[in-house]
Amino acid sequence: MGVRIVLDGPRPDAGRRVGRAFAVAAGVPLVMVGVVGLIGLVYLVAMLVTDSVASHDRDKAALYTAWCAVAGFAGLWLGVQLLRGRRRLVLFLRRFGYADATRALSFAATNAIGGSWRLVTLDDDMIRGIGGSAAPRKASGFGTVVVLAAAGAFVWWFIEFGGDMVLADFMSSPRGSDPLDGIGQALGAAMALGLLVFVLMWLLIALVGVSVPLLLFSYLKARHAERALTERIRSERDIPGRVARMARKSTKILSPRLTVVTVAHAVWQQAVVAFAHASGVVIIDVTVPSEALRWEITTLLPALGRRCVLVGRLDALTTTLPDGRTVMDTPLARDIDGQEVLAYRPDGPGLRRFAKALRGTIEARV
Repeated sequence: MGVRIVLDGPRPDAGRRVGRAFAVAAGVPLVMVGVVGLIGLVYLVAMLVTDSVASHDRDKAALYTAWCAVAGFAGLWLGVQLLRGRRRLVLFLRRFGYADATRALSFAATNAIGGSWRLVTLDDDMIRGIGGSAAPRKASGFGTVVVLAAAGAFVWWFIEFGGDMVLADFMSSPRGSDPLDGIGQALGAAMALGLLVFVLMWLLIALVGVSVPLLLFSYLKARHAERALTERIRSERDIPGRVARMARKSTKILSPRLTVVTVAHAVWQQAVVAFAHASGVVIIDVTVPSEALRWEITTLLPALGRRCVLVGRLDALTTTLPDGRTVMDTPLARDIDGQEVLAYRPDGPGLRRFAKALRGTIEARV
Protein backbone atom coordinates (compact mmCIF):
# COMPACT_ATOMS: atom_id res chain seq x y z
CA MET A 1 0.00 0.00 0.00
CA GLY A 2 2.80 2.42 0.86
CA VAL A 3 2.92 5.55 3.01
CA ARG A 4 1.15 8.70 1.85
CA ILE A 5 3.02 11.92 2.69
CA VAL A 6 0.96 15.14 2.68
CA LEU A 7 1.77 18.77 3.38
CA ASP A 8 -1.79 20.05 3.75
CA GLY A 9 -4.65 18.87 5.91
CA PRO A 10 -8.35 18.58 5.15
CA ARG A 11 -10.27 21.73 4.36
CA PRO A 12 -11.53 23.47 7.52
CA ASP A 13 -14.99 22.52 8.71
CA ALA A 14 -16.78 25.81 8.14
CA GLY A 15 -19.83 24.70 10.11
CA ARG A 16 -17.79 23.85 13.19
CA ARG A 17 -15.89 27.12 13.11
CA VAL A 18 -19.03 29.19 12.57
CA GLY A 19 -20.66 27.35 15.47
CA ARG A 20 -17.65 28.08 17.64
CA ALA A 21 -17.77 31.76 16.69
CA PHE A 22 -21.46 31.92 17.62
CA ALA A 23 -20.74 30.17 20.93
CA VAL A 24 -18.10 32.76 21.83
CA ALA A 25 -20.35 35.61 20.65
CA ALA A 26 -23.14 34.30 22.92
CA GLY A 27 -20.85 33.40 25.81
CA VAL A 28 -19.37 36.87 26.35
CA PRO A 29 -22.77 38.65 26.77
CA LEU A 30 -23.98 35.86 29.05
CA VAL A 31 -20.97 36.30 31.31
CA MET A 32 -21.66 40.05 31.41
CA VAL A 33 -25.32 39.38 32.26
CA GLY A 34 -24.16 37.08 35.03
CA VAL A 35 -21.87 39.72 36.51
CA VAL A 36 -24.63 42.37 36.40
CA GLY A 37 -27.05 39.88 37.95
CA LEU A 38 -24.67 39.18 40.84
CA ILE A 39 -24.19 42.91 41.44
CA GLY A 40 -27.97 43.35 41.56
CA LEU A 41 -28.30 40.33 43.84
CA VAL A 42 -25.81 41.69 46.39
CA TYR A 43 -27.46 45.12 46.34
CA LEU A 44 -31.03 43.81 46.75
CA VAL A 45 -30.08 41.36 49.49
CA ALA A 46 -28.36 44.17 51.39
CA MET A 47 -31.46 46.37 51.03
CA LEU A 48 -33.74 43.59 52.25
CA VAL A 49 -31.53 42.59 55.17
CA THR A 50 -31.22 46.19 56.40
CA ASP A 51 -35.00 46.79 56.10
CA SER A 52 -34.39 49.57 53.59
CA VAL A 53 -37.31 48.50 51.42
CA ALA A 54 -40.82 49.72 52.12
CA SER A 55 -43.13 46.99 53.38
CA HIS A 56 -45.42 47.23 50.36
CA ASP A 57 -42.42 46.80 48.02
CA ARG A 58 -40.80 43.80 49.75
CA ASP A 59 -42.60 41.21 47.60
CA LYS A 60 -41.48 42.97 44.43
CA ALA A 61 -37.93 43.29 45.78
CA ALA A 62 -37.87 39.59 46.63
CA LEU A 63 -38.99 38.75 43.08
CA TYR A 64 -36.25 40.96 41.61
CA THR A 65 -33.74 39.30 43.93
CA ALA A 66 -34.73 35.88 42.65
CA TRP A 67 -34.43 37.04 39.05
CA CYS A 68 -30.99 38.52 39.72
CA ALA A 69 -29.88 35.26 41.35
CA VAL A 70 -31.02 33.24 38.33
CA ALA A 71 -29.43 35.67 35.88
CA GLY A 72 -26.21 35.84 37.88
CA PHE A 73 -25.49 32.15 38.43
CA ALA A 74 -27.10 30.78 35.26
CA GLY A 75 -25.57 33.48 33.06
CA LEU A 76 -22.07 32.95 34.42
CA TRP A 77 -22.26 29.16 34.23
CA LEU A 78 -23.72 29.02 30.73
CA GLY A 79 -21.41 31.76 29.45
CA VAL A 80 -18.31 29.99 30.75
CA GLN A 81 -19.45 26.68 29.25
CA LEU A 82 -19.91 28.31 25.84
CA LEU A 83 -16.51 29.98 26.03
CA ARG A 84 -14.82 26.72 27.00
CA GLY A 85 -16.23 24.78 24.09
CA ARG A 86 -15.11 21.14 23.74
CA ARG A 87 -11.45 21.47 24.65
CA ARG A 88 -9.60 18.16 25.01
CA LEU A 89 -6.08 16.89 25.42
CA VAL A 90 -3.75 16.20 22.51
CA LEU A 91 -0.80 13.93 23.33
CA PHE A 92 2.42 14.75 21.48
CA LEU A 93 5.03 11.97 21.23
CA ARG A 94 8.47 12.37 19.68
CA ARG A 95 12.08 11.45 20.36
CA PHE A 96 13.34 13.18 23.48
CA GLY A 97 15.43 16.22 22.66
CA TYR A 98 14.54 16.32 18.94
CA ALA A 99 14.50 20.09 18.40
CA ASP A 100 12.71 20.25 15.03
CA ALA A 101 9.66 18.35 16.25
CA THR A 102 9.60 20.40 19.42
CA ARG A 103 9.75 23.64 17.43
CA ALA A 104 7.03 22.55 15.01
CA LEU A 105 4.54 21.52 17.68
CA SER A 106 5.37 24.49 19.91
CA PHE A 107 4.66 26.80 16.96
CA ALA A 108 1.38 25.01 16.27
CA ALA A 109 0.36 25.16 19.93
CA THR A 110 1.05 28.89 20.07
CA ASN A 111 -0.41 29.95 16.74
CA ALA A 112 -3.03 27.47 15.55
CA ILE A 113 -4.38 24.77 17.84
CA GLY A 114 -3.69 26.09 21.33
CA GLY A 115 -6.96 28.00 21.46
CA SER A 116 -9.05 24.86 20.94
CA TRP A 117 -6.80 22.05 22.18
CA ARG A 118 -4.38 21.56 25.04
CA LEU A 119 -1.16 19.72 24.21
CA VAL A 120 0.71 17.51 26.63
CA THR A 121 4.05 15.89 25.92
CA LEU A 122 6.24 13.45 27.83
CA ASP A 123 9.86 14.41 28.13
CA ASP A 124 13.11 14.43 30.04
CA ASP A 125 13.22 18.13 31.03
CA MET A 126 14.62 19.29 27.64
CA ILE A 127 11.40 20.86 26.35
CA ARG A 128 9.75 23.95 27.81
CA GLY A 129 6.03 24.31 28.28
CA ILE A 130 3.92 27.07 26.76
CA GLY A 131 1.60 28.90 29.09
CA GLY A 132 -1.78 30.34 28.35
CA SER A 133 -2.14 33.70 26.62
CA ALA A 134 -1.09 36.70 28.71
CA ALA A 135 -4.07 38.74 27.42
CA PRO A 136 -6.65 37.46 30.01
CA ARG A 137 -4.27 38.22 32.89
CA LYS A 138 -3.56 41.73 31.61
CA ALA A 139 -7.25 42.41 30.93
CA SER A 140 -8.29 41.20 34.41
CA GLY A 141 -5.60 43.25 36.11
CA PHE A 142 -6.51 46.35 34.11
CA GLY A 143 -10.22 45.82 34.84
CA THR A 144 -9.56 45.57 38.58
CA VAL A 145 -7.60 48.82 38.57
CA VAL A 146 -10.30 50.59 36.51
CA VAL A 147 -13.16 49.46 38.80
CA LEU A 148 -11.31 50.47 41.97
CA ALA A 149 -10.21 53.79 40.46
CA ALA A 150 -13.73 54.58 39.25
CA ALA A 151 -15.25 53.74 42.63
CA GLY A 152 -12.64 55.82 44.44
CA ALA A 153 -13.08 58.76 42.06
CA PHE A 154 -16.87 58.69 42.55
CA VAL A 155 -16.57 58.61 46.35
CA TRP A 156 -14.11 61.52 46.25
CA TRP A 157 -16.40 63.51 43.92
CA PHE A 158 -19.47 62.89 46.05
CA ILE A 159 -17.69 63.91 49.26
CA GLU A 160 -16.15 67.03 47.73
CA PHE A 161 -18.96 68.22 45.45
CA GLY A 162 -21.91 65.87 45.01
CA GLY A 163 -23.27 66.00 48.54
CA ASP A 164 -23.13 69.79 48.65
CA MET A 165 -24.88 70.01 45.27
CA VAL A 166 -27.74 67.78 46.41
CA LEU A 167 -28.11 69.64 49.68
CA ALA A 168 -28.03 73.02 47.90
CA ASP A 169 -30.79 71.89 45.52
CA PHE A 170 -33.04 71.04 48.44
CA MET A 171 -32.25 74.21 50.34
CA SER A 172 -32.74 76.50 47.32
CA SER A 173 -36.29 75.33 46.60
CA PRO A 174 -39.12 77.83 47.50
CA ARG A 175 -40.32 77.84 51.07
CA GLY A 176 -42.81 79.75 53.11
CA SER A 177 -42.17 82.65 55.53
CA ASP A 178 -42.66 80.49 58.60
CA PRO A 179 -39.28 79.63 60.23
CA LEU A 180 -40.60 76.16 60.91
CA ASP A 181 -40.81 75.64 57.14
CA GLY A 182 -37.09 76.32 56.84
CA ILE A 183 -36.30 73.91 59.68
CA GLY A 184 -38.51 71.21 58.13
CA GLN A 185 -36.92 71.71 54.73
CA ALA A 186 -33.43 71.43 56.21
CA LEU A 187 -34.36 68.23 58.03
CA GLY A 188 -35.91 66.83 54.84
CA ALA A 189 -32.80 67.67 52.86
CA ALA A 190 -30.60 65.98 55.46
CA MET A 191 -32.78 62.86 55.44
CA ALA A 192 -32.83 62.75 51.63
CA LEU A 193 -29.06 63.15 51.51
CA GLY A 194 -28.64 60.38 54.07
CA LEU A 195 -30.92 58.07 52.08
CA LEU A 196 -29.04 58.87 48.87
CA VAL A 197 -25.69 58.17 50.54
CA PHE A 198 -27.05 54.89 51.91
CA VAL A 199 -28.30 53.73 48.50
CA LEU A 200 -25.10 54.76 46.74
CA MET A 201 -23.01 53.06 49.41
CA TRP A 202 -24.73 49.71 48.84
CA LEU A 203 -24.51 50.12 45.06
CA LEU A 204 -20.76 50.70 45.36
CA ILE A 205 -20.37 47.76 47.73
CA ALA A 206 -22.30 45.54 45.33
CA LEU A 207 -20.30 46.74 42.32
CA VAL A 208 -16.88 46.49 43.95
CA GLY A 209 -17.74 43.43 46.02
CA VAL A 210 -18.71 41.40 42.94
CA SER A 211 -16.57 42.83 40.15
CA VAL A 212 -13.25 42.99 41.96
CA PRO A 213 -13.31 39.39 43.33
CA LEU A 214 -14.29 38.06 39.88
CA LEU A 215 -11.56 40.07 38.16
CA LEU A 216 -8.97 39.06 40.76
CA PHE A 217 -10.00 35.41 40.43
CA SER A 218 -9.58 35.61 36.64
CA TYR A 219 -6.21 37.33 37.10
CA LEU A 220 -4.91 34.66 39.47
CA LYS A 221 -6.18 31.80 37.28
CA ALA A 222 -4.57 33.34 34.20
CA ARG A 223 -1.30 33.85 36.07
CA HIS A 224 -1.40 30.23 37.24
CA ALA A 225 -2.07 29.06 33.67
CA GLU A 226 1.01 30.93 32.47
CA ARG A 227 3.21 29.25 35.09
CA ALA A 228 1.74 25.74 35.48
CA LEU A 229 3.69 24.31 32.57
CA THR A 230 5.21 21.13 34.01
CA GLU A 231 4.06 17.99 35.81
CA ARG A 232 6.09 15.08 37.11
CA ILE A 233 5.45 11.33 37.30
CA ARG A 234 7.87 9.40 39.47
CA SER A 235 6.07 6.08 39.84
CA GLU A 236 3.16 4.10 38.40
CA ARG A 237 1.08 5.20 41.37
CA ASP A 238 1.26 8.82 40.14
CA ILE A 239 -0.11 8.10 36.66
CA PRO A 240 -3.92 7.99 37.23
CA GLY A 241 -3.93 11.20 39.25
CA ARG A 242 -1.75 13.13 36.81
CA VAL A 243 -3.78 11.97 33.82
CA ALA A 244 -7.08 12.94 35.48
CA ARG A 245 -5.65 16.29 36.50
CA MET A 246 -4.41 17.05 32.99
CA ALA A 247 -7.79 16.05 31.51
CA ARG A 248 -9.57 18.45 33.90
CA LYS A 249 -7.15 21.28 33.17
CA SER A 250 -7.58 20.84 29.42
CA THR A 251 -11.26 21.89 29.64
CA LYS A 252 -10.57 25.18 31.37
CA ILE A 253 -10.47 28.50 29.55
CA LEU A 254 -7.32 29.61 31.33
CA SER A 255 -4.87 26.70 31.08
CA PRO A 256 -1.41 26.10 29.55
CA ARG A 257 -1.35 25.43 25.81
CA LEU A 258 1.53 22.96 26.03
CA THR A 259 2.33 21.14 29.27
CA VAL A 260 5.43 19.01 29.76
CA VAL A 261 5.11 15.87 31.88
CA THR A 262 8.47 14.53 33.05
CA VAL A 263 8.18 10.76 33.42
CA ALA A 264 10.47 8.29 35.15
CA HIS A 265 11.92 5.90 32.58
CA ALA A 266 10.64 2.82 34.43
CA VAL A 267 6.97 3.82 33.93
CA TRP A 268 7.27 5.59 30.59
CA GLN A 269 5.21 3.05 28.60
CA GLN A 270 2.41 2.93 31.16
CA ALA A 271 2.25 6.75 31.11
CA VAL A 272 2.07 6.83 27.31
CA VAL A 273 -0.83 4.39 27.22
CA ALA A 274 -2.74 6.20 29.97
CA PHE A 275 -2.37 9.65 28.40
CA ALA A 276 -3.16 8.30 24.92
CA HIS A 277 -6.51 6.86 26.01
CA ALA A 278 -7.40 10.09 27.84
CA SER A 279 -6.59 12.28 24.82
CA GLY A 280 -8.76 13.18 21.87
CA VAL A 281 -5.82 12.86 19.47
CA VAL A 282 -2.29 11.47 19.68
CA ILE A 283 0.39 13.12 17.51
CA ILE A 284 3.42 10.89 16.84
CA ASP A 285 6.52 12.34 15.19
CA VAL A 286 8.12 9.58 13.10
CA THR A 287 11.15 11.54 11.91
CA VAL A 288 13.79 9.84 14.07
CA PRO A 289 13.45 6.02 14.11
CA SER A 290 13.92 4.19 17.39
CA GLU A 291 12.67 1.12 19.16
CA ALA A 292 10.66 3.33 21.50
CA LEU A 293 8.96 4.95 18.51
CA ARG A 294 8.27 1.55 16.97
CA TRP A 295 6.64 0.45 20.23
CA GLU A 296 4.43 3.59 20.26
CA ILE A 297 3.33 2.97 16.66
CA THR A 298 2.60 -0.74 17.07
CA THR A 299 0.82 -0.16 20.39
CA LEU A 300 -1.26 2.96 19.70
CA LEU A 301 -2.14 2.72 16.00
CA PRO A 302 -4.17 -0.52 16.32
CA ALA A 303 -5.91 0.75 19.47
CA LEU A 304 -6.68 4.34 18.45
CA GLY A 305 -6.87 4.22 14.64
CA ARG A 306 -7.71 7.64 13.16
CA ARG A 307 -7.10 9.32 16.48
CA CYS A 308 -3.37 8.88 15.79
CA VAL A 309 -1.83 11.60 13.60
CA LEU A 310 1.61 10.81 12.21
CA VAL A 311 3.87 13.77 11.49
CA GLY A 312 7.50 14.14 10.42
CA ARG A 313 10.12 16.38 8.89
CA LEU A 314 9.79 16.17 5.11
CA ASP A 315 13.47 16.03 4.09
CA ALA A 316 14.27 13.43 6.76
CA LEU A 317 11.46 11.08 5.70
CA THR A 318 11.98 11.16 1.95
CA THR A 319 14.71 10.85 -0.62
CA THR A 320 14.83 11.86 -4.29
CA LEU A 321 15.73 9.14 -6.78
CA PRO A 322 17.89 9.80 -9.89
CA ASP A 323 14.75 9.75 -12.04
CA GLY A 324 13.28 12.62 -10.00
CA ARG A 325 10.75 10.60 -8.00
CA THR A 326 10.45 11.26 -4.25
CA VAL A 327 10.01 8.15 -2.11
CA MET A 328 9.67 7.33 1.55
CA ASP A 329 13.03 6.54 3.14
CA THR A 330 12.72 5.38 6.73
CA PRO A 331 13.20 2.09 8.58
CA LEU A 332 9.66 2.54 9.92
CA ALA A 333 8.06 2.30 6.46
CA ARG A 334 6.74 -1.21 7.11
CA ASP A 335 5.33 -0.26 10.53
CA ILE A 336 3.36 2.66 9.12
CA ASP A 337 2.43 1.07 5.80
CA GLY A 338 -0.94 2.34 4.61
CA GLN A 339 -0.85 5.38 6.90
CA GLU A 340 -0.78 9.09 6.12
CA VAL A 341 2.08 11.26 7.40
CA LEU A 342 1.63 15.02 7.71
CA ALA A 343 5.05 16.43 6.85
CA TYR A 344 6.58 19.76 7.84
CA ARG A 345 9.51 21.89 6.80
CA PRO A 346 11.48 23.56 9.62
CA ASP A 347 11.50 27.06 8.11
CA GLY A 348 8.99 29.81 8.93
CA PRO A 349 6.58 29.34 5.99
CA GLY A 350 6.79 25.58 6.42
CA LEU A 351 5.86 25.81 10.11
CA ARG A 352 2.91 28.08 9.37
CA ARG A 353 1.66 25.70 6.72
CA PHE A 354 2.11 22.76 9.09
CA ALA A 355 0.24 24.48 11.92
CA LYS A 356 -2.74 25.16 9.67
CA ALA A 357 -2.69 21.62 8.26
CA LEU A 358 -2.41 20.07 11.71
CA ARG A 359 -5.43 21.99 12.97
CA GLY A 360 -7.51 20.84 10.00
CA THR A 361 -6.37 17.25 10.47
CA ILE A 362 -7.24 17.20 14.16
CA GLU A 363 -10.67 18.73 13.53
CA ALA A 364 -11.37 16.14 10.84
CA ARG A 365 -10.49 13.17 13.04
CA VAL A 366 -12.33 14.01 16.23
